[in-house]
Amino acid sequence: MAEKTKKNKAFTKKNLLYALWVVALVAIMVTAIIIVTAVSSRKTGNMLENDDNSASEITSSGDEKTNAGTGNETSDVSSETKNDENEKPDDKPTINRITFIMPCENAEVSKGYTSDTVVFNSTLGAYMGHMGIDFSAEEGAKVYCVYDGIVESVTTSYLNGTTVTVNHGNNLKTVYNSIVADESLYEGARISQGDVIGTVSANNLQEYKDGAHLHFEVIKNGSKIDPEEYLIGEEK
Repeated sequence: MAEKTKKNKAFTKKNLLYALWVVALVAIMVTAIIIVTAVSSRKTGNMLENDDNSASEITSSGDEKTNAGTGNETSDVSSETKNDENEKPDDKPTINRITFIMPCENAEVSKGYTSDTVVFNSTLGAYMGHMGIDFSAEEGAKVYCVYDGIVESVTTSYLNGTTVTVNHGNNLKTVYNSIVADESLYEGARISQGDVIGTVSANNLQEYKDGAHLHFEVIKNGSKIDPEEYLIGEEK
């Protein structure tokens, strides 16, 4: 009986040790699993965090590019709009044609302008060119400035008589010859269309046989041209 009891105690002790060993083994395995799981979770969290950061950087970069692109496109559109506004046809300058009034009152054309032919000069008894228009009128008839300008010169010579030259700007001048210049006229004086320059006379001795008249010339870019290009149509 005592021996059986002894055997039972030994068996129980053995089983208890075995059970403790199993429990310890299970505890070790559980601990290992927990540790592995924790490590894996930490790595996964870091990876997700890195992915989130990368995604944020990509998104920010994309937003910056989009914003930059939008800004440039807006500027370009604005510039094009401004250019279109600045190029309105209404902004283009208009050029008004210059027209002269008649330079002498109650006058008629006695000798016209010739550029490629000659006319007879009864005073000199020769055929020659005539680069102006002669307006016959009574001696003392008023001579008018045909367009606004500045008196460039007032000269008098024995053969040519008195000549007044008016500069109208833009390389355009008018010449009034065989006249008596107004006493108030002087070089550099500003003169307006219709102002009296002088009166008709016969003091041009090279044409004195033609009687009292105004010899009128137009000079454009240094060359004498046909005055009719500037005279008002109905008064030619």
